[in-house]
Amino acid sequence: MLFIESRVADLNVEKSLRTPLLEALQERGLVPLIRSSRLHFFEQALMSAERVKDLEQALAERSDAEGDEPYVRGDVFCFDDFAHFIIFGEDGDGGTGLRAGIIYDAETVEPASKLEAFCRNVRDALDSATRESGANADANVNANANTNANMNANADANTNVSANADAVAVGAQSVGKQATRVEWRERGAGAPELFKRFASEGAGVESSAQQGSAARVGGAADRARAVEILEDAGARALLQQLSEARADGRVAEMLAVGSEPDEQALVARLAAAGLVRREVQVSCRKSGRSLFRLPSPDALTIVTASNAVCSECGSAVADERAEELVTPTQLASTMLKDGAWLLSSLRSMLGALGIPERETASRPANEEGEAQVLANVSGEPFLFVLRDGDFTAAHARRALEGEAEAHASRLVVVATGKIQDEARARLREHARRRSRAGSDTEVVFIEGLDSASTELRRTVERVSQEALARELYELDSSAGFNVGYALAARFRLAQRKGALQDLAASAAGALAGSLREI
Repeated sequence: MLFIESRVADLNVEKSLRTPLLEALQERGLVPLIRSSRLHFFEQALMSAERVKDLEQALAERSDAEGDEPYVRGDVFCFDDFAHFIIFGEDGDGGTGLRAGIIYDAETVEPASKLEAFCRNVRDALDSATRESGANADANVNANANTNANMNANADANTNVSANADAVAVGAQSVGKQATRVEWRERGAGAPELFKRFASEGAGVESSAQQGSAARVGGAADRARAVEILEDAGARALLQQLSEARADGRVAEMLAVGSEPDEQALVARLAAAGLVRREVQVSCRKSGRSLFRLPSPDALTIVTASNAVCSECGSAVADERAEELVTPTQLASTMLKDGAWLLSSLRSMLGALGIPERETASRPANEEGEAQVLANVSGEPFLFVLRDGDFTAAHARRALEGEAEAHASRLVVVATGKIQDEARARLREHARRRSRAGSDTEVVFIEGLDSASTELRRTVERVSQEALARELYELDSSAGFNVGYALAARFRLAQRKGALQDLAASAAGALAGSLREI
């Protein structure tokens, strides 16, 4: 997934300063791609690099004079794992002035620092371009004044030169002051008010629940291992069966667990994750009544070595019946309660996509076992409705209430059971009505967790690409193609290239090892 951060400054950069600004940025190691491609075209057209800038200036003057799109609207600067962009706003088009930003993925290190450095470079480059423009204007004034002095001997050339030079100096100082007053601010800084309210309403309940859970079941690592196993429907079914058996006192069902090889392996995985506990139940052989339970076979060894006797028949405890009992732990009860494991699983998926935790807010499950998560994905509010079980029309009605409250443009339903047809139809009809009313809306259904990660990635990446296209559309006419889509494809291909390089390196290492063995 790609992320975009940008800053704006209330500054209208003159058209005559834009190309010098890009040149100053290139001197600082920031190569403007759109301008570079244009210069390459001019060089090919002229069959020489000598008059390239003259041709660029001629086309810029014609474009600006005819009132079409400005010749320089902005540019893009690419690096290994991120890209910068700069866009010059125009008076009267609703723009916000000068805009600078960064495009990056989840692997990019310290994107905020990179954006800060880029904004400083833009400010310094603008200052440099302004000073150079003032110096050139001063030189032109002096040259014109000398020419006028030769043509008209009675004119006081020195006075004219001084007056014109002073005027240019004042103008240059004015522009220079404007450049030095570049005050960047975050574009759309801060979460929307509805997002803040959603987060605050869920924070108190969630934090208290988490504190209670932490006191009972341990740390985050235990919960992470538990969530990974609970994503297996078979593991959840077995735990649910054991929980119900314990609640109803059906000890026989807990004694019978693990009789099959597959079940034994599953119990071993659950025990390793701290979700079940193996106990030993000792029963009287004559009466069949349970005497006591021990936490492990080792504890039974200690008891039998003590020559203890049965309270029912007086026989030695070592001669009584000892059976292994599988019981769910407090961690299992906590994770299964109200689908808490599903909420943790979604958080892990969003984290894997690179969505920071500060951009999400969650509400614990209600009495119906539904939990909600609101996430800010590239400026789009996503409402996730989670249901550990079947999703019915009644759940769909409550999901619509949550969507209206959060003003979400994307509604994602995640259910471990079946999403009923009536619920699908109700949500799709709601989305169609909103679309006809002019609202951009989407409903995504995820039934089961087998494909949940893939479906979420596909949805989030599509929204991210749309946001990128909206951010950079002003550069499309200059580049001649969709710049946002091109950058998204560039990041995707770069990741694939890196994966292929890793695969090649691994294969080469394996081959080298084989040759050493030979």
